[in-house]
Amino acid sequence: MYVARHLMPGRDLGDAYHLAMASFYGAHFLLTWNCRHLANANKVGHLRVVNADLGLSVPVVTTPDLLLEETEDDS
Repeated sequence: MYVARHLMPGRDLGDAYHLAMASFYGAHFLLTWNCRHLANANKVGHLRVVNADLGLSVPVVTTPDLLLEETEDDS
């Protein structure tokens, strides 16, 4: 569905698969170094729309560095 809805590219299904698994299983976070297709702020709104249509949760998609930075700021 992510490829059909133009959220993820169709040439490499790995990114779509990781996002689908994190969404389906209700993961709170999806950590990735892939800022082009996954940890991309421009895709957050589109992801919310697609997952809402599918009845899925929306994980926070971020890089490990940004997650650690946020955690350290909370301390």
